Amino acid sequence: MKRTFALSVLVAVLVLATAVTALAGFTWCSTDPNIKLPNGGGVFHLVVSVPEEYADTPFTLDVWAPAGSQVVGHTSNVNVTVVLHEGPEDQVTATVAAGFPVLLGAKYRGDVLETYTFEDGSGTAVWSW
Repeated sequence: MKRTFALSVLVAVLVLATAVTALAGFTWCSTDPNIKLPNGGGVFHLVVSVPEEYADTPFTLDVWAPAGSQVVGHTSNVNVTVVLHEGPEDQVTATVAAGFPVLLGAKYRGDVLETYTFEDGSGTAVWSW
């Protein structure tokens, strides 16, 4: 039993280490554009991260959020412009086409949601609740 558990832990660690090595050499810069949701829905916290050498390179993040949402907070560590579009009532979607690696993560109502890694800087992230 102990041997099986130890082997399972070792396999899990090796799988995680392999998944992380692709982007391990970067020093990341992050910014956090926040989306205030309508009708008391709270604040949806986005986290946008790029390798430090691209922090000053401009790119656009298209975000679809429920009608009436507003961008309410944004730090300037990364040169990203957030363009807000009307989307479904129960999700936030973000699309990026930067041309360099981008990580997109989110936190909503105390829950850390999925983080998306776009090694080529292109992709779409969808968070639902």
